[in-house]
Amino acid sequence: MAGLSVGGLGSGLDVAGMTQQLVAAERTPKQLRITDEKSKVDANLSAYGLVKSSASTLQDLLEDFVDDEAFSSKSASSSESGYVSVTAESNAQNGRFSIEVLQMAQNHKVVSSNSFDADPDASLGSGELVIGLGKESMTVNIDANSSNLNDVLEAINSHADNPGITATVINDNEGSKIVFTGSATGEEQKISIDASGATGDLTKLEYQYDPSLPDRDDPTYPDPPPDMVQMQAAQDAEIRIDNFSTITSDTNKFEDAIAGVTLDVSKLTGTYNTGEDTDEISVKSVNIEISNDTDQAKSSLSKFVEAFNSLHEMVESQSKYDVDEQKGGPLVGDSVSRSLLGQMRNLMNEPVILNDQVILLSEFGVTTTREGKVEIDDDLLDTALEENFTAFGLFFDGDDGFLKKADDLLEGFVGSEGTITSREDSLKDQQKRLEDDLALLDERMEAFEERTYRQLSAMDAAIYKMNNELSTMMSMLVF
Repeated sequence: MAGLSVGGLGSGLDVAGMTQQLVAAERTPKQLRITDEKSKVDANLSAYGLVKSSASTLQDLLEDFVDDEAFSSKSASSSESGYVSVTAESNAQNGRFSIEVLQMAQNHKVVSSNSFDADPDASLGSGELVIGLGKESMTVNIDANSSNLNDVLEAINSHADNPGITATVINDNEGSKIVFTGSATGEEQKISIDASGATGDLTKLEYQYDPSLPDRDDPTYPDPPPDMVQMQAAQDAEIRIDNFSTITSDTNKFEDAIAGVTLDVSKLTGTYNTGEDTDEISVKSVNIEISNDTDQAKSSLSKFVEAFNSLHEMVESQSKYDVDEQKGGPLVGDSVSRSLLGQMRNLMNEPVILNDQVILLSEFGVTTTREGKVEIDDDLLDTALEENFTAFGLFFDGDDGFLKKADDLLEGFVGSEGTITSREDSLKDQQKRLEDDLALLDERMEAFEERTYRQLSAMDAAIYKMNNELSTMMSMLVF
């Protein structure tokens, strides 16, 4: 009830107080049972959440290791990264190579020899321009009513089928000239312009690459020049490896020119590199080296050990029994969290078969302590990495290696259908049921309170009536 009115006016009974006492006596044992059970469920749910979070952190780390090939990665270095930068995949073979950058990849640029009228009221003509870049092209229709210089540029640049050509204007001493620039590099990415379907000054945009034309600074170059001339040649990048193999690429990136290695070239060799405290030094070639990335492997293994030990500590903290306090953690005696640790330890002791050879994790210096944690013998690890880096990588990164097995194991606990996830779902159901029980208890106690108050009020009224009748009878007996 929202509030109890004052009772007992006739008999002197404390109706409200008696009602509250009876309700409390009825409510308290039931409410304590529900709240005690809910506290245990809440504690278990929180504990499972902490263990799951720690296990998920370990799983995420393992998945990152797989993506990065952390235990079999290669280190790649360049003597002149400003000229050639290098990265290597795990399948790259160790070695040293000399790289010469003979030519850089370029995009094609052409410019008009003639100037165009930039007056907004001046029309350049109308009709079709078929403009191509490499094997792709677009057909641009120029309307006579929208054909000034800016209109033409806008029609080209905003065309839905533009293959990657930008038209701009440069204003030199002779006037406004149109420049066409291709976005893609490579010898095959040449610009072509067919202006046969156009009229007026637009016909002066006609351009087809002519390999027979000499360079513009050659004395034999045509005078007057063609309407459109090459400003920058479309060309491939070209490198030479170990002064022997010459390789081309349509970009300044060379992938698998050396198997498993990517080279990014930025500058021609044979040019000059000015050092801070040195005279000009001719960089004739760049030396690159591919080697085993033992530092990455050691760092990754240390991260794994740290993450596993964190999981171990979390499970221990939630399931230990304090003898002095005679009190256990929320997961004391829990089989699920203990099973997780046990299966992970068993996996670390499980051999991997590589080329008919049995390999154990302990051979790389990883062992389990008496307390159940994991530690690394750095000297043993260094020796193993030096002598058998390939086996180390295959043990972890192989198709049936440790990382995949550990990820599958953890998924069975913390995945969407994992054991811990299922236990959490069950606890959440219990939590909801207990919350519903509390709400139902409140409803029942409210009804019980109203019923009890009515009964006590009726009894109070009856006593009051009886007292009045008794008083009347007594007064009639008085002489």
